[in-house]
Amino acid sequence: METTVEAIGPAPAGAVWERYMDPTRWSSWAPQIDGVEYSEQRLTSDTTGRVRGPMWTHVDFEIVAVDEAEWTWTWNAWFQFRALSLVLTHGVASRTDGCRTWVTIRGSRALIVPYAPVAKLALMRLVRS
Repeated sequence: METTVEAIGPAPAGAVWERYMDPTRWSSWAPQIDGVEYSEQRLTSDTTGRVRGPMWTHVDFEIVAVDEAEWTWTWNAWFQFRALSLVLTHGVASRTDGCRTWVTIRGSRALIVPYAPVAKLALMRLVRS
């Protein structure tokens, strides 16, 4: 299954892109994230890390691609010791009134359906000024 979730807000596109690129900032706009274990200061292709969630949950991930010129990036996220996974492609586009951001989520319907509303909330927080 594949679905795209988006949000439009007043934050400048460049600022939103930087919020994506710095994993230490993810928990400031994504309420499902308590912290991120990642060795780089900025997202870089072919690197791995771990997102810490509520109640000791964690998601391992690999950054697959980062396109600074197009403001897009893709990562694989694995749950339950890689038994379940999602592929997420994020993007940012400038608008005269702020920006638009989106995530295209590919994977099992059983993961996408409950995750899509959470992703929507996070994106709405991401694009706030």
